[in-house]
Amino acid sequence: MRAFAWIVSTTLCLLCVLATPGFAYAAESSEDDRCASAELANAEVATSVRLEHDNHTYTKVVSELTVDLPGTWPLAHDLLLSENSRRYVSAMSCLSRTSPRELDYGAGDERWGEWRAAHPSVTSKGGRVKVVYEAYGWVDHSFEHEVGMWRIEPTATGEWSLELMVPSALWGARWDEITVDPGGPGAQRAEPEPRAGDGATALVWRPGRVGQPMDPAMNSAPEELRVTVTTRPPWQRSWAAQGDHLTAVGLDFLGSMLWVGAVSALLLTAVRRYRGRSGTPSDAQHRSLGNLRLWAWAAILLNVLAQAEVLIEQLLQEAGILFDFDLELALVHSLTLMCVVVLLGFARPPRPVRLAAAALSLVPLATAVLLWTVIDPPTFHTASGREGQLETGLALQAAGSFCLVALLLLAFVAAAWRLAGDGRLLPKSRRHPGQDRKLTLRVALPAVLVVTALMAVCFAVAEERNWQRARWLTNPVDPGYGVEHREEFLWQAMWSVSYVDGWLIGYYGWLLTAVAVVAVLGTWRDSASLSPLDDPADRLLLLVFFPVVIGLDVQRHLGSALLASLWIPLYMLALYAVTALPAHRSVLARPFEISGRPLATVVGPLARSRLLAKARSYREIHAELRRLDQGFFGDVPPERAALEQKLEDLHDWSVISVPGVASERLPATVSVVDAALALGPADDWWCNGVRGARLALLPGFLAAVLDTWAEWIRGEGWQNTLSDLIGLPGLAAALASWMVTFAAGGFVLGALWRVLPGRRGASKAIPVVGACAVPAALDGLVGWFTREGATNLALQLSTMLFVLTVTAIALDLDTFRGERRYWQSRLGLLLSIYQMRYYSLQIAYLIGQIIAIITIWQFFVEPDAVPSQNETPPDRP
Repeated sequence: MRAFAWIVSTTLCLLCVLATPGFAYAAESSEDDRCASAELANAEVATSVRLEHDNHTYTKVVSELTVDLPGTWPLAHDLLLSENSRRYVSAMSCLSRTSPRELDYGAGDERWGEWRAAHPSVTSKGGRVKVVYEAYGWVDHSFEHEVGMWRIEPTATGEWSLELMVPSALWGARWDEITVDPGGPGAQRAEPEPRAGDGATALVWRPGRVGQPMDPAMNSAPEELRVTVTTRPPWQRSWAAQGDHLTAVGLDFLGSMLWVGAVSALLLTAVRRYRGRSGTPSDAQHRSLGNLRLWAWAAILLNVLAQAEVLIEQLLQEAGILFDFDLELALVHSLTLMCVVVLLGFARPPRPVRLAAAALSLVPLATAVLLWTVIDPPTFHTASGREGQLETGLALQAAGSFCLVALLLLAFVAAAWRLAGDGRLLPKSRRHPGQDRKLTLRVALPAVLVVTALMAVCFAVAEERNWQRARWLTNPVDPGYGVEHREEFLWQAMWSVSYVDGWLIGYYGWLLTAVAVVAVLGTWRDSASLSPLDDPADRLLLLVFFPVVIGLDVQRHLGSALLASLWIPLYMLALYAVTALPAHRSVLARPFEISGRPLATVVGPLARSRLLAKARSYREIHAELRRLDQGFFGDVPPERAALEQKLEDLHDWSVISVPGVASERLPATVSVVDAALALGPADDWWCNGVRGARLALLPGFLAAVLDTWAEWIRGEGWQNTLSDLIGLPGLAAALASWMVTFAAGGFVLGALWRVLPGRRGASKAIPVVGACAVPAALDGLVGWFTREGATNLALQLSTMLFVLTVTAIALDLDTFRGERRYWQSRLGLLLSIYQMRYYSLQIAYLIGQIIAIITIWQFFVEPDAVPSQNETPPDRP
């Protein structure tokens, strides 16, 4: 008995020992299972993912999760609380994250590449709660992307893998349907084997209730839920997703350099042509031409400095060189300081401005010295207890970045001021009449600091929005949440100078080029020339001005600027073709009846003033003839023959009559009104261009608002604008740049006014818009080949046609502005100029354009709202 009792006791003890791990695991599981997974066994789940390859620069990923869960789930009613509450966050995390352990802060639950139009929809009905969680993102780099419950990972072989990440709380739920639509050309492989299909490319699984996995310790979903689909997307989207590789980065850098290099080469060629002119240049001509030559070289250097950071990083990584935080930060700030030095060296501002720039530069330099000598450089692998030192370092670097941004803006303004001032584009000083305006520190520095502060506010709004978007399922009550939030904000603030540098130089450096070109055209113009096309130097500079300022190509096909330089000669050839080929059809190209010389031989101020007087008499006589035909006349009706003889006499061209020689006569097909309108509102092509630019401002503002709305606000554009770190400043800059583009279109229209075909302004606007449309159509053809959307080009062309048509009509009206005092309204004067029937056609033409714009806006326009490259934080060492 004792032996038996001993055997039994020993066996029971061994069983207890062997059972302890199982009990321990069960106890741990029940304690750690805060999601109450067992209560979700009656939940019904469906999920889907769709890849949209077409009409986007990058592939768009659209994910949806639907969970219909029982109201008996302990956390069900927490989902009905505010999205900011801790209980809501905990409950939603159970339904959308892979593991309950991810509820702990710092477990990688951020989703920087996931976007949502709104919070998940939560509805309660019939004792059940239904959650619909929609998310989307873009495959814009070669790393893995997590969108909703799906992970998308591009590979080096060109294949993409889509993997379902099932939250552990839903392993035991009923899975009604799993749908994967990889888009064309379809899936290469799928595991497990799908049960059905949907449409041309979608695959469908219906696992039903699959139960718990065989080995919970493996922390992996049941085999039926391990859905993996491999697809090979179109080569266009595959190439765009590899944009962070060295080859793609190098080609993009090459494309940018080819663009700026081509423009600078053309500018230098124009400089040589101007220097070949006879005569001694004036002081203003000498300064403006020297500025153009220096800026042509400075633009190349600035673009190299502004865009070299990513290429240098890729080269060092490819060479296996460790590029840690210290070197990367030093590189970014050094390149920015070099850009500032180049801009200030070109601008040569007054001494107070230089001293202010030196004072601003001391802050980042002192911060760098302090961090690398007294305080350890910022790093996110800081040991516990050193958070204060970390935040101090980040705050110092953020302050240094603020000063660098202000310094960069100040240098940019100084360069623009020099170009405009030397080109006599600025109005004279009011405080000192007759003297040129000077760039004063008391105006420039406060303005720059205010703009920098506003940019900082916009930056803070975007960063907070990004943080809330990426960490929306992080418990805000956790003690580490606030520390990480501050560190993330300061970290991004520290890197802001890199974003602003590339944005200002890379996207808006063309504004300085435009000012340099206009300054030379204004100071070197020949008042006796019919148009800038008569002189080789003016012609080349105007043709370069057209693609740089007015060209509508703003697309980076496949995320690369490689093709950007091709549009420069296309726009130049298009503008030259629409003016040179139909030049014989212009009014001033028609010959006199006697000598056969073109009307363009007499275009001086005296001829214009006499033509305006004849044109008024011409319109008055025609008004009398109309009244005579309608029976409206006084007691003594005029004789038709006498009125017709007066009209006949108006065709005599007495300006060039010589004693003993018969007077010249206008061609029978050209009236004096036609000739007056052909000369434009000013005495030379430059003043006509200036008038066109000013008159284009009002319609250009309306069109700029429409184009900016379509690109930055409409649809998904607003989401991207708010989340981009420089989105709101970019919105304001885009609006201003569109106004510059439309004003420049008015300038080109006015400058070419005398050589454009057509008798009325509306017809003169068509060739200029056609010069924009031909390259834009080719760009749209490239977009069709790369399967990218180009609908915004149609809207931009429509608005350009509308702006230039309104501007052209305003130029016709401005030609007879001397008669404005005799008319009750401008409308009456316009009716007199166009003789009502022509005016009716103009109104119908404008109404047709407005209808076309509304149609394009309503049915076709949709921004290609891809994530900005600065919305994801840089990789941290």
